[in-house]
Amino acid sequence: MAPITGTAELSPAPTGWRRIAAVSALSLLVSGTGQLLNRQPRKGIFLALVSFLLGSALVYTRVLLSFSTMIASLCLVLGWKIFVVGDAANSAAKLRRESPVRFPKITYALLTALMIAGAMFPSPELLKTKTGFAAFKIPSRSMCPTLCLGDRVVVDLNAYSLRPPNRGDLVVLKHPTSDALFVKRVIAIAGDTVSPGPNDSVIVNGTRFQVPVGCAAPTWDKSEPADYSEFTSTTVRPGDFFVIGDNLDDSLDSRLSQFGNVTADMFRGKPLFLYWSPTTARIGCNLH
Repeated sequence: MAPITGTAELSPAPTGWRRIAAVSALSLLVSGTGQLLNRQPRKGIFLALVSFLLGSALVYTRVLLSFSTMIASLCLVLGWKIFVVGDAANSAAKLRRESPVRFPKITYALLTALMIAGAMFPSPELLKTKTGFAAFKIPSRSMCPTLCLGDRVVVDLNAYSLRPPNRGDLVVLKHPTSDALFVKRVIAIAGDTVSPGPNDSVIVNGTRFQVPVGCAAPTWDKSEPADYSEFTSTTVRPGDFFVIGDNLDDSLDSRLSQFGNVTADMFRGKPLFLYWSPTTARIGCNLH
């Protein structure tokens, strides 16, 4: 009798690849569920718990409010997710299973529900509420050279919940004349005197305001200067703040009557750092 030949036994069965794809997809969506499909409930519980703890660390610490720790945290979370998916795929390929559990239908259904609930934590809204973390794209040149067109910035929404901004602080504010949020700089508080200076400069308490120097210079085209002829010397009233854009030539700010001084109830947060910029040397710059 001729020997049996062929290569079918050398290739994984289609059902094996489908199973690997299924557990990988489940693990990508909800950590631990791929291990459940592999009949590894104890490992699945452990991996889901670690994923939950990583999410908790993002919520109950300030790691997202610094560029270096934000990048490290995101890399850690991504690396952990890749590990969970890889472990599920490897176990499916090698048909690794744990000892059976009692009442498997009830047990697996309950564990799946718990893992799905855990995967929904933290929600973006909870993350924003607890940490104050939010990200915005800059749509104008009014804050150049500090924040320019196309820059992306991380903001601490809780920065001014307990204290008002100081002179020199950057602020995100909601002005009643617009649905948009503005980024400006507080240069004067109650009792300060603000006056126009030579060459469109601004004088605060007798000293010329200087835009702080950033960690890297942006590439930007200056626009035509706006008309600030209505701007005259003024003393800031109690409860008010005088804000300007760092682009002194073209910014809608307190120098114009249509904008005027702002009040504490308008503040929505404090810009912290650039997480992206068209000028790549500025990525990671802390904002002052």
